[in-house]
Amino acid sequence: MTKLSKLNRSTGTLRYSPKLLGQQSSENWWLVVDCDPELGKYYRHLYSLSKYKTAQIRRPAWSEHITVVRDEEPPPERKLLWEKYHGSKIEFYYQSHPKTNGEYWWLNVECDFLLSLRTELGLPRQPYYPLHLSFGHTKKRRSQGAPLKEADR
Repeated sequence: MTKLSKLNRSTGTLRYSPKLLGQQSSENWWLVVDCDPELGKYYRHLYSLSKYKTAQIRRPAWSEHITVVRDEEPPPERKLLWEKYHGSKIEFYYQSHPKTNGEYWWLNVECDFLLSLRTELGLPRQPYYPLHLSFGHTKKRRSQGAPLKEADR
């Protein structure tokens, strides 16, 4: 990415097996960092201004977050480490220039602790999708009561 001196610093809280919006049961083998909601609010507002307030980005179902473990089950001998850091505050660095694939919006993130945590769980150090702070999407809303599709997760 870039040198840390060119990145912004923030903090977040580790949350294991987060619940998806409107769901009772937890998503096993997911670990996210809950981030400052003001970050997402700020970037969604900038997007709206750039479109002359004719378009908007929706907030993610897990609010502003960094996905550390994405449906990756640790090996049996490492499962006892699951939730070891639950509720812990961590520090991370992020780039201020938003990225998008046209549907999702994020900020690239650097955090050695999160990568070490993955290794501690017996997972590859680098996740399939590099660390990033999700702050929005442009997908259409589901109708009330409609079940979540796999693609919505």
